[in-house]
Amino acid sequence: MDMKAFQDQLEFTGIIPVIKLEDTSKAVELAKALREGGINAAEVTFRAAGADKVISDMTGAFPDMLVGAGTVLTIEQCDAAIAAGAKFCVAPGLNAHVR
Repeated sequence: MDMKAFQDQLEFTGIIPVIKLEDTSKAVELAKALREGGINAAEVTFRAAGADKVISDMTGAFPDMLVGAGTVLTIEQCDAAIAAGAKFCVAPGLNAHVR
């Protein structure tokens, strides 16, 4: 996704719920419920184990959904999020090594 398309989708979204899902088997069900409720975006926090699986399952089921990673603290988490299909990463602070 190019930067302009990302910005347009982010602007259109208006709200991005933060997801902390302990039961990764519920990822697709949650994504479906969000979409049915008119929300086509989610930030999956790395505060819960399996966040990369949740991202992968959500983006696999709904490739056009704006799914990203939150509470990204390390380069490894960032890499895992991107590999899982995250379209953005959010960190609670600045670490110049995480790009």
